This record gives sequence, structure tokens and C-alpha cells, in this order.
Amino acid sequence: MTGIIIGIMLTVALEGVILAATPLIMPPTECFTVTVPPSAKGDPRIRPLFRTHTVIVAACTLIGIVCVALLLPTNDDILVTMGMLAATVLPVTASFVYMLHARKLVQAIKREEGWTASPSHTAAIISDETIPRPIPLAWELLHLAVVLALVAFALLAYDRLPDQIPMHAGFDGAVTDYADKSLRVVMFPAIVAAFMGAAFAFSHWSIIHSKRPVDPEAPATSALAYGQFARAQSIVMLAGGLLLSCVIGVTFFLSSLGTIQLGTAGTIVMAASLLFVVPEIWVSLHYGQAGGRLAGELRSSDGIARDDDRYWVLGIFYFNRDDPSIFVPKRFGSGWTLNCGRPVAWATIGLFALVMAGFVIASFFAAG
Repeated sequence: MTGIIIGIMLTVALEGVILAATPLIMPPTECFTVTVPPSAKGDPRIRPLFRTHTVIVAACTLIGIVCVALLLPTNDDILVTMGMLAATVLPVTASFVYMLHARKLVQAIKREEGWTASPSHTAAIISDETIPRPIPLAWELLHLAVVLALVAFALLAYDRLPDQIPMHAGFDGAVTDYADKSLRVVMFPAIVAAFMGAAFAFSHWSIIHSKRPVDPEAPATSALAYGQFARAQSIVMLAGGLLLSCVIGVTFFLSSLGTIQLGTAGTIVMAASLLFVVPEIWVSLHYGQAGGRLAGELRSSDGIARDDDRYWVLGIFYFNRDDPSIFVPKRFGSGWTLNCGRPVAWATIGLFALVMAGFVIASFFAAG
């Protein structure tokens, strides 16, 4: 139980770290989802907004950690799950609400100062040969190898597995639910690995086909910075996805064979999740969102070459029917989001919902 407690606390704390740092890792021309000159972030009216956001998110994260710590000793799975959900949602909600507040203030300052994009259209052409790219999508086939390995092991070890397979344990580590051994039950890890492989492969594909932002005021450096960020993200996601799939499969079979307790298996999976999350956070903090931090260090001018504020609803939803891109870098947070102005984006959302529903149904039947 100690390992689970530590894992939960670290997970909530790490989420708080990346949320608190979100405004600071955005590109130099974006401040609380508003396009501004890079020097605006040092404006005495804007600078305190960053500190306030950090304090609010940190306080909400601490409250979440305390709530989980108080609920864990009760050993009530429902209460603990609700506490974990609250601890996860509270910092996210606080960060978003404060972002909207700060966004209005920055928009008012922008109007007052007359910060606008240059009236002249500036274009930039960068040779792909000089820009780092995400690793090839073919690497995702390694997930298929993991799935096949789990299927093969399930078939070979079937006779050695007990008649009752532990499927669920409480936060105290005690098994609370078993399933009768069957082929569909022992294939459960392969189903999870297949779903995770598909999800990570789709994420990898979206990175490869995402819009590559280029700052016309610093085209070479911004393209280089984004390329390094995208490549690092693709590597971390591939390695993290493979690690999680392997760990989930191995610990499931070890707990089924009685080599380790199911609660111990949960602790190991949580440790593997942290090994995935930490590099993700490092990439975001080191490069900045879409390479924004690195690009900011290399940028020499203080102008606004392009202003896309009108396309961002509430600062997080991108609607631009004239933009052929389906995926674009987020304006608040790390990673990518959909261009909701493209019909194919909604088709993608629907397809994801269908895949998610299929996974839930398959997991339900596999679990007995």
C-alpha cells in the first residue's frame, strides 16, 4: 500500500508541476493564449499574472494531495477513487479558469498598447532537410510485436495458470475480484496492449502530420525548435507506450501465477507510468510547448508577424476552415489539438469514441 500511496502522490504532484509551468513554456509570442510581442511577458501588468497562476495551481495541487492522503487510510475504494478524481480535476479546472481571467486582462492590454501583426505579409520557406523530424511511424510496429508476444505467452502458459485469475485489488492491496480462467480472460493484457498501441500510433501519426508553426520573424530557429520538440515527443511516447504495454502484460501474468501480489503489480505499473510521465514533463519544460522556449531564446526581434487570436475559442479550441491542417500545437498546454473547423476533425473524434467504446466492451468481456 505504501508504494501505491507514493505513486498517487507523485502523479498528482507531477501534474501540478506541468500545469503550474504551462504559461511559462508557451511560445514567446503567446501569453495566456493571446498573441503578443515577446517583450510583453516582462510587462509589469502581465508578469504578476504568471506568479498568480503558479500559486493557484500549486495550492490546488496541494489540496488534492492532502485529500487523497486523508482518504487512503479509509480503504474505501469509492471514496479514494473520488478523491483521486478530484485531485486530478481541481488543478486542471483552476488553471483553465484562471487562464480565461488572465486572457481577458492581456487582451485589454493588447488593445490599449495597439499590439498588432505587421500589415505586410511575410512568408518563410525552410528546407525539410535541415529540420529534425519525428521518428518514422514504422517504429510503432513494435507495439504489434508486444501484442503477439502477450498472445503467445497466454497460449503457452494457459495450463499453468490457476482456475481463478485475480482481476482487481483495493488500495490496500487485497484482491477484491476474481475471474474464472478462460481464453478471453488471459488475453486481457493483449487487448490492453493492442488498444494502447493503436492510441500511441495515432498520436505519433498526428505529430507527423501536424501543422509545423514557423515564426516569420525567425523562420529557421522556430522551425528547428519545433522539429526538436516534435522528435523528442515522438521518441518519449514510443518508449513510454512500449514500456507500459510490457509492464502491464508481465505483471498481469506474474500476479496470475502467484509470483507477485496483484497490489504489487499495480505499484509496478504506477512506477512505469511515472517513468513515462517524467520524460514527457522534461521535454515540455526543456523545449517549451512546440519548441517555444528554445525558439524564444534564439529570437532576436520583438515583432508580431502573425495573429491567430480570432481562430482560438476560449484559447483552447481552434476553428479555422481555411487552414488545411487537422492537427495544430496547443495554445495553452503541451502537445497538439484538433482544428475543429475541418469536418475530418469531427470524424476523427467520432472514430476515437468508437474505438474507445470497443475497447471498453472488449475489456468488460475479457474480464469475465
